[in-house]
Amino acid sequence: MRSIAPLLLLVVPMAHGQSAWTLEQCVARAEERNLSLRGALLDTELADRTRQQSFWSFFPDLNGGATHGYNYGRVIDRFTNTFATDRVRTNNFFLSSDLTVFNGLRLHNERRRAGLDLEAAQEAGDAVRNDVRTTVAQQFIEVLSAEERIRAAEAQLASTTQQTERMQALVDAGRNARSELINLRSQQAQQEFTLVDLRNRREQALLQLAQTLQLTSDELRGFSVTSPALSAMNVAEPTADVETVLAAVLAQDPLFRQAELRASSAERGVAIARAGSYPVVSFNASAGTGYSGRNFEAIGDPIIGPPEQIGFTESNEAVFVPNVDFETQVRPFGKQLDDNLNESLGLTLSLPIFNNRRTELAVSQARIQKERAELEVVNVRDRRRRDVQDAILAQRAAYTQYQAAQRSVEAAEENLRFAEARYEQGATNALELNTARNDLQRATADRITAKYSYVLAVKLLDILQGLPLTL
Repeated sequence: MRSIAPLLLLVVPMAHGQSAWTLEQCVARAEERNLSLRGALLDTELADRTRQQSFWSFFPDLNGGATHGYNYGRVIDRFTNTFATDRVRTNNFFLSSDLTVFNGLRLHNERRRAGLDLEAAQEAGDAVRNDVRTTVAQQFIEVLSAEERIRAAEAQLASTTQQTERMQALVDAGRNARSELINLRSQQAQQEFTLVDLRNRREQALLQLAQTLQLTSDELRGFSVTSPALSAMNVAEPTADVETVLAAVLAQDPLFRQAELRASSAERGVAIARAGSYPVVSFNASAGTGYSGRNFEAIGDPIIGPPEQIGFTESNEAVFVPNVDFETQVRPFGKQLDDNLNESLGLTLSLPIFNNRRTELAVSQARIQKERAELEVVNVRDRRRRDVQDAILAQRAAYTQYQAAQRSVEAAEENLRFAEARYEQGATNALELNTARNDLQRATADRITAKYSYVLAVKLLDILQGLPLTL
């Protein structure tokens, strides 16, 4: 146990003291762990295997086989062409090959379509990757916005706490009424509640981001994010034109490219279906041989016995034939394979005359699929136009809101300074001072919201245009 304790002391601080995550690190981790993206990569690999299969379809196949069996009862031996009534062992061996010479360019179009499907699968993976990047960017910026609000609320609470302590001293000295102290404490309590609520929102936003990144329990324990300070983020007036941005988006957008590739693939599908109306020419070749246990051969010298009488002539003279016999054995296995070897070559022409209109219906279905794919291209283009319009409008709206919020913050700060000066002089009460502080807090929160709405709109445009995602 003594050897383990120092390790625990080292491990725990490391878990809690890990460095904050940048946006780039979050995106990389999400892309590594996202299940949808991993599934898209598997779809790409599957499409690649299909493309490889379409390439090898141009080559002839080769099939082989062998049999080993025994025949019982009366049967004609296929190799000796004699009747056999006892058990006969037989073996057969064969090789066959077929090659499609012409089938209406079906194989060619299937190969082209497989290549298009592979490219479409790759683009689909990039589209999923963009979705992951968009989700991470939104959640990351939401965390940053919450943290910025917390810092503003903490500064406001610190100021109110300091003011409350000063008021407590004045009340104790009998210089101010206790009602003003009560108002300040009420304001302080409200700000503490707001701060707790903001911290809870930040924890919820961090948890959502961590779930997207699929962090482990140890990683989640010390998880935090980092970003440039609010003042370091430049808010410039948007000058982007919808058509210019849309052209840049469509030039590299994986979802639009995927739709175009699927439309081209569907066009190849029409050609493949139409190939069913063309004749098919195929070449085939085969070779085979066999062995039979009834295939005997003579061995040694002939054995001559006494002549055998087979009949009589018309003059009643006996007719004899020589009596010659041989020793026999089953012809050797290898020799039978050589003797029984047979080869064949052939061309087959198949003419589609009537197939219950299957080809015609297949062509019609393929054309409908092609039209649907072409409609999807238009649909994706219109969707991307809306996305670009929404992002540019959001960027412009956030910019104008930020400018207005900036002016509001400056006015609220000036008003608070004036209220504090009047309060120090006893010309106003704590209620008016708290009102000025609340106005500044609301203006600061509005500026933070507008700031990060602007940043998010900019990053969404960057993702649509395929630009590096940095912050």
